[in-house]
Amino acid sequence: MLTQAEVHWIELDSVDSTNDYLSRAYQRGRVSGVAAVLANMQTAGRGRGGRVWQARPGSGLCVSLGLPMAGLQIPFLPLCVGVAVAEVLEQWNVPVRLKWPNDLLADQQKLGGVLCESFQTGQGAVTVVGIGLNIQPVDVPDALSGRGATSLSNYLPASSLPSSRNLAEQAVFSVLRWIDMASVQGIDAIFAEFTRRDSWLHNPVQVEDQGVVCFTGEAMGIDRQGAYLVNTEQGLRAVHAGDLSLRVRP
Repeated sequence: MLTQAEVHWIELDSVDSTNDYLSRAYQRGRVSGVAAVLANMQTAGRGRGGRVWQARPGSGLCVSLGLPMAGLQIPFLPLCVGVAVAEVLEQWNVPVRLKWPNDLLADQQKLGGVLCESFQTGQGAVTVVGIGLNIQPVDVPDALSGRGATSLSNYLPASSLPSSRNLAEQAVFSVLRWIDMASVQGIDAIFAEFTRRDSWLHNPVQVEDQGVVCFTGEAMGIDRQGAYLVNTEQGLRAVHAGDLSLRVRP
């Protein structure tokens, strides 16, 4: 059980990318087992598709969790992580919604995101889960935010804002707990939890490939494989993360 594993924490003042730092650490044999990297700022962070995501000192949560994945296969891992992080934020009454496959929204603005990457090392397969959250107001590129960005400071008074370390520890433990459940129950463990937070459900959407609209329809939610379903004039179609983008239709 991952929740019973000891997490090796690494704290850095500045880093290019917490995901890249942790990936290098595993590949060079500097860490093994479950590990997490927390940085005060990152200069070359990125989101899905390699889009740039930088964080000024103290402006947000930049944490990556490393998971040796031997015998553990969760193709819908970003959805699982999104649910886990949303659960943490909801304890402060932040109105979190999830945007498939890897964004966290509040009032339809980007609050954070998840980036999962897997690779092989001499120790076997490792997956790195990157979590970014805006704690203080931050400029997020339009290509990443879509409808603008928001931060925890818009929902919590300064005296109630959690420290980065506190938020990171809670997020990491929640992720480990939800992965444990998903590894046993499959997507059934998170299906209802994601669906009730789905920011797109029953909205008109368009599916794009590199900016070109492929088809439009009504958002119908995730299926049991973690793909997103869109009801089009030609029938129900599944969108798989990594090849197409799903956007609310203007």
